[in-house]
Amino acid sequence: MTLSLAIGYTAAFLGTICWIPQAVLVWKTKDTKSLSLVTNLMFLATVILWLIYGLMIVDWPLIIANLVSTTAMVSIVAAKLKFK
Repeated sequence: MTLSLAIGYTAAFLGTICWIPQAVLVWKTKDTKSLSLVTNLMFLATVILWLIYGLMIVDWPLIIANLVSTTAMVSIVAAKLKFK
């Protein structure tokens, strides 16, 4: 594994796992009043675009990270809409 690939996977891992505790907490507490729907929708759009870009250039760190981030963000947005 090259250094650049190792850095890519590390960044992908760290940037992805930070959203998982938020998604779990939101569904566990059903408290979304402090979350901005607009901000989370914008971030969801961002990770979807990064996922598409990663797929277009076949960059696995980007694909994996943004697939997981998209899943977490969809979960957070769904919770925000459900638990208004």
